[in-house]
Amino acid sequence: MRRKSPFRRMMAVVLVIVFAFVGFNFGKMFFGDNAESRLTEVTNIIVAGVDVDGYRTDLILFVQVNNIDKKVSVLQILRDTKVNNKRNDKKINSAYFSGIETLKKEVESVTGLHADFFATITFDAFKEIVDALGGVTVEVPIDMNYHDPIQGLSIELKAGKQKLDGEHAMMFMRFRKNDDGTGYPMGDLDRNKAQKEFYSAVMKKALSPIGILKAPFLYSAVMKNTTTDLNNAEVRELMFDMFTIGKNNVNIYQLPGDSKYISNISYFVVSEREAKAMISENFR
Repeated sequence: MRRKSPFRRMMAVVLVIVFAFVGFNFGKMFFGDNAESRLTEVTNIIVAGVDVDGYRTDLILFVQVNNIDKKVSVLQILRDTKVNNKRNDKKINSAYFSGIETLKKEVESVTGLHADFFATITFDAFKEIVDALGGVTVEVPIDMNYHDPIQGLSIELKAGKQKLDGEHAMMFMRFRKNDDGTGYPMGDLDRNKAQKEFYSAVMKKALSPIGILKAPFLYSAVMKNTTTDLNNAEVRELMFDMFTIGKNNVNIYQLPGDSKYISNISYFVVSEREAKAMISENFR
């Protein structure tokens, strides 16, 4: 059995935990079954947010729980990241259409990191968890006004600090551009930053006394929207491990690179040398 560190509050990854593992019965999560844990001292998990069509990933996080160095490292991978593959679509967000194993392989091709487990969530999870918390306050950086009748998507948010319910939080998470083509000044780079701030806001409320009291409701609110290959014993072990890691030992990184147009298609192209150095320094 792996050793446990003294209990400390963690900051940036509790949301990932809630999102990734709520697909289990709350009672089983804490009182469990006889499943055996396959976790090691360093565990790597891909957390993927699946688009409404169920074929693409709008969010990709590579989460490493490191019990050797007592830290958690989270790597954000932009949806438009260019990958070398045999598919016509060279963006990493379309890899999930070919299956989770394809996504894992393509993440490894751009990071050099192998994922042991996965968890996929839908955007309904974001909506339901925010509602379970009674709303979350965030800074909306720009006016957001986008309508897509085909998807049945309507996004209408004004810039400024405000409390968002689940429906408006989902608008905030899904926004990319306005009807007139304007949007985040730096495109997906700014979108990624805004989403990161949203995770932090939800995490802080989830860790508050009210959030902790509502934990069973958070799990049940989104359990139908999560799929993972982690068993109950592993979920319990990760929950305890990650809650013992303090905020100073949780870090979120983004692959270094630049946005480029290649054959009239917008990509995020990873800087291989810089990415290798950053990953080597912060991941095992």
